[in-house]
Amino acid sequence: MSTVIQNATGNGGYDKRLLIKGASELVLAACNSFMNEQGEVQPLQDDTRKQVQDIITTYAKRALRTICIGYRDLQPGEEGENHSEPEVEEIKNLEKSGITLVAVLGIYDVIRSEVPGAVATCQNAGVAVRMITGDNIVTAQAIAAKCGIISED
Repeated sequence: MSTVIQNATGNGGYDKRLLIKGASELVLAACNSFMNEQGEVQPLQDDTRKQVQDIITTYAKRALRTICIGYRDLQPGEEGENHSEPEVEEIKNLEKSGITLVAVLGIYDVIRSEVPGAVATCQNAGVAVRMITGDNIVTAQAIAAKCGIISED
């Protein structure tokens, strides 16, 4: 998901800023810089990208859904209508998008207490329980394990 906002420039004018949030893998692939702890924008080198990917994997293994947040300042005359979340097929060209990574968020959806018991009841009755999700595969596996749909093995 993305949106374009008016951003005060401090000299009486306004610039536009594209704000983007979405699936960690897609947004991270679109980033070529990141905002460090001091709020400074730095180039996103391979080692830092790997650190971010490791954080995403760690969160996913803990059944957290991850999203990344980023932005790009638009040049004068650029319109926001052409700046939507990239399609999966466009991943190869994302390094040209110039997004600055701001944050990786981990969101935990609480599993209702009755779900593991309901899954076990179904399985004991011979029903093969399946989960359909658009989540990261590691997140999906962690959630399925917590629900008793799959074993830790």
